[in-house]
Amino acid sequence: MGRRRGTTKGDRRERAILDTARALLPSTPVARITIDQLTAGAGISRSSFYFYFDSKSAVLEALLDEIAEEMAEAARRWLAGSGDDPESLRHALEVSARLWREHGPLLRQALLAEDEEFAFFRENVVAGYIKEVAARIARDRQEGLAGPGPDPQSLAHALIRMKFAVFAADSSAEAVDTLCVVVQRAMYGRAG
Repeated sequence: MGRRRGTTKGDRRERAILDTARALLPSTPVARITIDQLTAGAGISRSSFYFYFDSKSAVLEALLDEIAEEMAEAARRWLAGSGDDPESLRHALEVSARLWREHGPLLRQALLAEDEEFAFFRENVVAGYIKEVAARIARDRQEGLAGPGPDPQSLAHALIRMKFAVFAADSSAEAVDTLCVVVQRAMYGRAG
């Protein structure tokens, strides 16, 4: 009988590095986080660190990937849907707001600072999300569920960038309410 694979020591070490980075971010600027801090927090040697990640940037990118996946999962129902669906839109925005509250320093650096360190993340993850929102806009227009307006790609880009800017400054329930209204008016000419 085969053995079930549980969490390995390596998995736990990698998770410890990521958890240390996550714990440092609220109080330490991204640029000031060091590999020594990451290894000390994870309880591993510097050489062990390089077995799991080739740089501090790789650790931060892994955290960003986790955050992006959680945002994508929360938005999946809205992105796949059609027509005005305030409930799934609100859910997606509430999860995004929570993630901005939890990971604001990293998200601000990656999404708003235009830092070259995070160019790959912006170009791939953010561009992919904009493409999905544009597809939703185009589909709703084609089905007659949304009125005419700016090019879907341009509108999606503006809405996503606006969401980043709003949540970077304010990720409150009121900000979520405001963004829900803005998205609904931009896409459907009304608030649900």
